[in-house]
Amino acid sequence: MHFPFKEVSLEPGNFADSLKGLRIVHLCDLHISKKTDPTYLHQLIIKINELHPDLVLFTGDIIKSFAFKLRVQLSALKGLHAPAYYVSGNHDFFFGLKALKRELALSHITCLDNACAHLIINETPLQVLGLSNKSALSKKDKRPIKALFSSLDEEISTILMAHQPNDINLIKNYRIDILLSAHTHNADAYPFAKFLKKYRPYYKGLYIKEKTLLYVSSGLNASPFQLKRNTQAEIPVYTIT
Repeated sequence: MHFPFKEVSLEPGNFADSLKGLRIVHLCDLHISKKTDPTYLHQLIIKINELHPDLVLFTGDIIKSFAFKLRVQLSALKGLHAPAYYVSGNHDFFFGLKALKRELALSHITCLDNACAHLIINETPLQVLGLSNKSALSKKDKRPIKALFSSLDEEISTILMAHQPNDINLIKNYRIDILLSAHTHNADAYPFAKFLKKYRPYYKGLYIKEKTLLYVSSGLNASPFQLKRNTQAEIPVYTIT
């Protein structure tokens, strides 16, 4: 079984010194379906636990079928030892957010769609904020963006989770130290690659925009169009330095 963990060092300039050494596993674009081997997921969770992360963060597209049909697969996630949080992706929206939230709650994985978790790690406060996926079916962004970001404490280190990396354009007036994202599959979904790279300039790896570090993961599973050719799957494991 292949578990493509990738060690990544992040050095956000304003992060609290006492949070240096923080370890985060980033899971995204799992696209769990009935064809997903539950044994693989169980082994994945064992490997994650062996890394002793402080947090496990899911940035969307967890499922590729209706959640109630995936109870065997999703139950594997119960084995996570670290606190775990997720935001939804476009596939999760399509297959039903309420059912997904219900199933993941059984595994003690907390939904942060348009919500903020206030954590204490190493006796230091940390804000982990989540944005729901912007629906392509609506021309207007109905997410409570201003209210959500305005509620943040500017003195506290902050991590944002958003499925789509272009959401970095929303945060210029707020303190976001790290943004973790997904969705693009390394913009290698042929024949859409040129289009994706033109309109989604953040498509793989680490970017710096003003004072925010953005990491866009290629994800764990194949493209939703099953056209991915050269993209390397990855599970980023971040260490704050």
